[in-house]
Amino acid sequence: MATEATGAEGFGGVADGDSAALEWSSPGVSLRKRILTGVGVALVAALFLFIAWYENASMLVSTLIGLVFIGCFIWYLRIIAPTPYTIHLDGAGITRTERNGAPQTIPWTGVARIKEEVFKNGTSVSFALYKRVGERNVARSFVIYRDDIARFDEFLAAIRARLPEAVEWRRETVHD
Repeated sequence: MATEATGAEGFGGVADGDSAALEWSSPGVSLRKRILTGVGVALVAALFLFIAWYENASMLVSTLIGLVFIGCFIWYLRIIAPTPYTIHLDGAGITRTERNGAPQTIPWTGVARIKEEVFKNGTSVSFALYKRVGERNVARSFVIYRDDIARFDEFLAAIRARLPEAVEWRRETVHD
């Protein structure tokens, strides 16, 4: 029986009947963060209107300026919010599927190198996968951050176990 990773666990066992397949899920922005951001924007809007009323400014002009400001801020937050995605590892390769997006599959033979960023204490912070593009070119395919998925260290161990030995794995220390 196949098990599926949920946003809460972030790590799944068997997937699609393949005993060697694993999945990790990133929920994107949590409900708690979305609610807190909404409350913060509402408080800023209320503060903006209070200041305009207190200073006896024209409520029409200040309301329009406030609505434009708050609308642009919400639009900005929508742009930078991380999209939920699923990472699937199996014998063929690594697949990243974003919500409402097409799966991006990279075969293990197509992986050019891996860059892992770590803190001075050795804690892994991020994982970047570079794939081969044509004969000689290399392009960064995607980056996964520690906060994006649960059990990040198990994810790195699973990648190392499946990666061909010829693939370079760079570890770079950040925040010296």
